[in-house]
Amino acid sequence: MSKAATCQTFGATIRRWRLPKATAFFVLALASLAPTPVSADDDQLRVMTQNLYVGSFFQELNAARTLSEIISAATLTYQHILATRPAERAVVIADEIAKLRPDFVGLEQAAILRTGITPPATAVTFDLLQSLLKELEANGVRYKTVAVKPGLDAEAPTALGFNVRLTLRDALIVRADLLDEGHVKLSNLQIRQYIAASTDTEGYSSIDVTWRGRQFRFVTTHFSVASFATAQALELVQTAANTTMPVVLVCDCNTNPDNPADPIFQNFPAYLLLKNAGFIDAFRTAHPTDPGFTFGQAEDLLNVTSTMSRRIDLVQFRGPFTVTDAQVVGASPADRLPLGLWPSDHAGVVATLSLPPSGGDDD
Repeated sequence: MSKAATCQTFGATIRRWRLPKATAFFVLALASLAPTPVSADDDQLRVMTQNLYVGSFFQELNAARTLSEIISAATLTYQHILATRPAERAVVIADEIAKLRPDFVGLEQAAILRTGITPPATAVTFDLLQSLLKELEANGVRYKTVAVKPGLDAEAPTALGFNVRLTLRDALIVRADLLDEGHVKLSNLQIRQYIAASTDTEGYSSIDVTWRGRQFRFVTTHFSVASFATAQALELVQTAANTTMPVVLVCDCNTNPDNPADPIFQNFPAYLLLKNAGFIDAFRTAHPTDPGFTFGQAEDLLNVTSTMSRRIDLVQFRGPFTVTDAQVVGASPADRLPLGLWPSDHAGVVATLSLPPSGGDDD
């Protein structure tokens, strides 16, 4: 393929931010070991949501129209991404996860960056999900990948003599010891793209969980920034949340529940729709007056003082849960990397929920 044709093909892909319908892929590990005795606090379920942040807001690429603009924008975006040290930031986030040991974690922007002379580029520069899992294992806390929802997969030429390919994914990981010891069993995995979407990459993953004798459905999603979010919330209520089981929902919701008139995240109706469907905001329940901001660091992550100003990353639930605790992580100056980078432009949210026994044994 000629350079001009390559520019046209992959530049157009990036401008539209579209991906053909992808086949969902996942890894399920279901242990067959007999359950071991458990302690008195086994009704404590800890869940987390975290946007790993690839390292760019993609403003240059979104503005590019001509072939030369696409090449220039792809070059700048690639350099800006590398400057934010994504793999090193994933290690810091993994260290935080290892300290808190959440049972289930929903991850957004679990990106892979690859380079190559001809498409498709295959030389991996970084894989944030693998970096995270490797560091977790080094910390003695293994997690298993249950679901990976495919997202954007776009490639473009640069002025550096090679193409850059970016793959964005959302993922669901589960603490491996819970699976290995038989305390958690998983079934009915669903990975679905939303019908209403600004791209073909927006959707959710859900899994039915038998957890220490209790049953619930765990859902992770990443709503659109655009006006599609409300339609996506409705679709989620009609599909993944259409169950009599208790539901835990974690997401980068791109909606600000504390400011219906937010000029940037104008998706309050999506939050309201979930609230009207019975979902409860875990952090706001635990902290009625704490701002709990989770988004707003600078694009280059080098701002000295935190510029978090919105709470758009949420843990919500429906059913007989009670909130034991909820906290924002990764937003303290102490969390920054030695070079001064924040771990992500998003903070993580960790919630500890109590779920009464539903009857039966742990098997």
